[in-house]
Amino acid sequence: MDTINVILNGKNVQAKPGESILDLATRNGYSIPTLCHDPRLEPFSSCFVCVVHVEKMRGLQPSCSTKVTEGMIIDTEREDVKKSRKMALELLLSNHYADCVGPCKETCPANVDVQGYISLIEKGLYSEAIGLIKDRNPLPAICGRVCVRPCELACRRNLLEENNGVGIDYLKRFAADQDLKSEKHYRPDVAPATGKSVAVIGAGPGGLSAAYWLAQKGHQVDIYEAMPHAGGWLRYGIPEYRLPNDLIDKEISTITELGVNIFTGKKLGENVSYKEIKEKYLATILTIGSQKGALVGVEGEDADGVFSGIDFLKNMEATGQRYNFKGKKIVVVGGGNTAMDCCRTSRRCGSEEVYVVYRRTEAEMPANPIEIHESKLEGVNYMFLTAPVKILKDENGKLKSMVCQKMELGEPDASGRRRPVPVEGSEFEIECDYILAAIGQKTDVNFINDINEFSENGQLKITKWGDIEADKDTLVTGIPSVFAAGDGVTGPATAIAAIAQAKLAVHSCEQYLNGLPIVPPEKEFYSRKENFRMQEKQEYAGKFMHQLREEMPVLDPKDRNNFTEVELGYASEKVAKHETARCLECGCGALYTCDLKKHATEYNANQIHYSGCFNDHLIDFSHPYIEIDKNKCILCGRCIRICKEVVGASALGFVNRGFETYVAPSMGMSLKDTKCESCGQCISTCPTGAMSENKLFKPGPVKTELFKTICNYCSVGCELEVHHRGGFVFGIQGAKGMVNQGGNLCNSGRFGYQYMNDGSRLLSPRVKENGSWKDISWNEAFEIISKNIASVQPSENAFTVGARLSNEEQYYIQKIARAGVKTNNISSFHYMERGKGYSENSMENVSFSDFQRARAIWVLSPEMIKSNGVAGFAIQVARNKSEIPVTLIVEGDNHLMDHKADRIIAVKSKYAFIKAMNHYYLTSGKQNALFINGRTEGFEEYKSALLKENYTSLIAASGLAQDMVEQLADEFNNVAESVMVYAEAGTSSNCAMEITNLMMITGKLGKTASGVVSLKSKNNSQGLRDNGICPNTAPGGRKLVEANPDLEKLWNVTGLSDETDFSIKQRLKDGAIKNLLIFGEDPLGTAVNANEVNELLSKTPFIVVADYFMTPTAEAASLVLPLAFPFETGGTYTNTQRVIQRYEAHMKPKTGKCNIDLLNGLAEKLGLISFRSTDEIFLEFASLLPAQKEELFSFNATDSDNPRNMFVFGADNLVLRHQKQVAELMKK
Repeated sequence: MDTINVILNGKNVQAKPGESILDLATRNGYSIPTLCHDPRLEPFSSCFVCVVHVEKMRGLQPSCSTKVTEGMIIDTEREDVKKSRKMALELLLSNHYADCVGPCKETCPANVDVQGYISLIEKGLYSEAIGLIKDRNPLPAICGRVCVRPCELACRRNLLEENNGVGIDYLKRFAADQDLKSEKHYRPDVAPATGKSVAVIGAGPGGLSAAYWLAQKGHQVDIYEAMPHAGGWLRYGIPEYRLPNDLIDKEISTITELGVNIFTGKKLGENVSYKEIKEKYLATILTIGSQKGALVGVEGEDADGVFSGIDFLKNMEATGQRYNFKGKKIVVVGGGNTAMDCCRTSRRCGSEEVYVVYRRTEAEMPANPIEIHESKLEGVNYMFLTAPVKILKDENGKLKSMVCQKMELGEPDASGRRRPVPVEGSEFEIECDYILAAIGQKTDVNFINDINEFSENGQLKITKWGDIEADKDTLVTGIPSVFAAGDGVTGPATAIAAIAQAKLAVHSCEQYLNGLPIVPPEKEFYSRKENFRMQEKQEYAGKFMHQLREEMPVLDPKDRNNFTEVELGYASEKVAKHETARCLECGCGALYTCDLKKHATEYNANQIHYSGCFNDHLIDFSHPYIEIDKNKCILCGRCIRICKEVVGASALGFVNRGFETYVAPSMGMSLKDTKCESCGQCISTCPTGAMSENKLFKPGPVKTELFKTICNYCSVGCELEVHHRGGFVFGIQGAKGMVNQGGNLCNSGRFGYQYMNDGSRLLSPRVKENGSWKDISWNEAFEIISKNIASVQPSENAFTVGARLSNEEQYYIQKIARAGVKTNNISSFHYMERGKGYSENSMENVSFSDFQRARAIWVLSPEMIKSNGVAGFAIQVARNKSEIPVTLIVEGDNHLMDHKADRIIAVKSKYAFIKAMNHYYLTSGKQNALFINGRTEGFEEYKSALLKENYTSLIAASGLAQDMVEQLADEFNNVAESVMVYAEAGTSSNCAMEITNLMMITGKLGKTASGVVSLKSKNNSQGLRDNGICPNTAPGGRKLVEANPDLEKLWNVTGLSDETDFSIKQRLKDGAIKNLLIFGEDPLGTAVNANEVNELLSKTPFIVVADYFMTPTAEAASLVLPLAFPFETGGTYTNTQRVIQRYEAHMKPKTGKCNIDLLNGLAEKLGLISFRSTDEIFLEFASLLPAQKEELFSFNATDSDNPRNMFVFGADNLVLRHQKQVAELMKK
């Protein structure tokens, strides 16, 4: 039966035999939540989140493990199904002692991603940090100076012995200042114009923020401001020594540059009527603030000399005139930030006696403690537990004094602070010249009649407190097109609270403009440790390094007799970065990828529904790449299963039973002491972030962008997802690529991205002058190179090309050498002196997907788990899932893969073992004559040469008994679907050649699920052959002397060199090479014998190295060229199975030139026509590749083993630096 008829949610659908309900539903567009399922693994059915209803089956069924049957009736969306899923989620959450986000973000009224922007600041990504902040707060430079910092109070760094939270506001200010002074400050993307317009009343923090977000959405926004300048209370209520006006203007300009208009001197209800607003705009947002001052509230407050603190500050800013308080005694009543602004401003206006009268103690003061501290330094006096009773005035009504009384603290009031209670008989009198009342503000709503008179749909109402009435969840007023936000709704609050309300008002306004129902934003689920218990100091004791807070540099108090800004900002990036290190990273790194959080949000799960016991585990940071937080673990077993079923390491397991169960490294060891391959497959499958990357930088969480590319380490050809922001790579994940279809990655692919962020990268050409490096321009570099090339004979120039480079780059370099310089001195250090056994060993490789169709797999290279890890995973999957036996041939003391094999054969020499098998086949007549006669050439010559060798000697050299060799030979020959796998890195060239001979003798070469897989060392090792990186081979693999006429025609040149019979190594050794251009290779750094290679290069007077970094070879060069990264150029790689895969350019080259432009610059100097794109190069070199046809395979005899390897890691510094890092980290 090809298909199965099933009814899914009332629809007739076709299912595949053996298909699970989950796969069927997914294929038909129905989303079923699951936590324990990974398509790479067998179903486990542990989470019970994926349950569905199946008619005639008892209870709900896990969709991941239930297979479809004919006539099955399935319902995935019934209410009982949803309730069951919610219950399963809540049970899991009841033991999920972890934070989704840090308390800093949770306590910020605007919900700014504090941890995220701290991570970006740590990397110097200031504009990115500002972009993240502006998503929730468009005024970071302003708030970085005046925010009341609830985030810092909630910061868990306060629980450490330092007793001081992270300097969040200082960091925000630093990033904002850096961004504003940069040549290209952050500017958000703006949607295309919608043709819709909105009026915003009031240009304070709420109004400016609302305008910013509305403009981003493409709407035309006009702000109407009553005062002469925009800024609202930010300008008219906060003195310049705290918040300079020019800073306000700069930040406002980042809003007006989006197309926002601000009309000042326009007051609603006076010189602007709602009638005009209603006719011109589709919607209105009222952000009027609460700037009406209140007096002291006692008898005599009408005395001349008693002012509202609000009016005092506002009038001074509005008029530009400073009060003259010289010789005057000032009393400020109140304990908030306005009181601090009044008392500190009074000192700056000349008063030498300023008193703050506050009815509670200093501990209860709502003002920022820093403001209180600074005011004391400036000479302000405090009278705590003191309250005004009456104000006395003289016969002219002028202020004379204020009568006060002492207070004591009683029981807490509604604010949570202890209520001040009068002390009987404690009255006393304070003589003063002025009283500034800073005890409250009110909302001025004198425009309400104007609005209601012209409103045709509803009425604007006022609350009993005199504020605008608006729905608390949507901020829509009694008029559907009018929204309100900020202090005008809440009463006097803070700038950040007004900004938060503006975000909500914009959300609702946008729904209104688009004709949608006005509903609150969807509530996002957050797991919280506080849902289990309050966080106490003892929980954090001894777990973090002691690091004192970087305090804010300030003006010396003696220099503060003016309105110059007091806080100076962090002095340097070093200081800011040091402060970022204090962040404890409370929030989860998997915030944006966690499936548990996603499903909990979708099903509105309640974490404390099943409250009770919970587990509290220490986080395990002992592995350098993998961080284990068992508190986040939901026991889905995916990490255990992928490590066993796919990787084969079995490094993880369940410990204990029942409620005490947890996942841990096997045998109670540290993970790095197990068989763990540090591949991170456990991270890739974890649905919650319990397994995460132990990053070498501050991780975030940060929302990233991604692009796909091909791994440039080994030859498997895995597709990667590069997660980045602002040019910084935050991590790598496996994509479901053409080759790595499950998205699997090895250590290098997943963790080898550190070079992408390395600040020591070469960014400009350099020339060595008198032993020192000097930066030069690209044109200067090309001039120097071309002059050196022209100054010698063509044959005295040589080019070497790395296997890391793309096909396009490799091809172009050989074209420059042959057509531009007229030399065939073109080679690669990668294969120098390795022999020719690797030249054709990939022509008929078995595909990795065919491993599961094989009947036996033979592995000759245990080191492949390090050099070509994902190929090893494919073997393990075949072994585990299809029960295909794996035979491991081990040479010497190499036991890296013993635990992944069903049988281990220890030999002295792989070469002798394979050759003995071949000898046995031919002497016993067991060769596949049909295949040999029809598909090969050179057999008789090979047979004659082989049979001249002593069979007994070969057996002895193999290290096995003769009967064992023959038994193994028969076994391999008799099982048609046998696959032999080896890595070039640990296999000699002649051994590789004999393996190819063996495949032809047994007739397995090129067969489905049968034959050989030769794993090359580098991502484009195969490209070296295909692109003619060899003196005697043309692109496409033809002999150069035969191909030259065609190449001259294709390249439109004459005089190509026919000289091919030579060794470049010998020419280097003889000093015959005067100019050596090395592209993407590091022969000195990767040399097995550094002295030998150093001597080889020392005879060449002029060496050019093109690479990413100043490698040892680059240091020894005369001139260096910076190479662009692959994702800055684009191109193709050919993997070990000759699969050509394309990757695109996704970023602008930091070097200023992509690699094709670099080569174009050199080619043009040498008289060649440049290429316009990588596509153009691809079409040219692809035209030279041989057409698909039935080719004869060639036998090649060898006389002895040749394990010569001059370089490790394919002569690639990139692999070298990563492997060094791995070794160093594993030692810690």
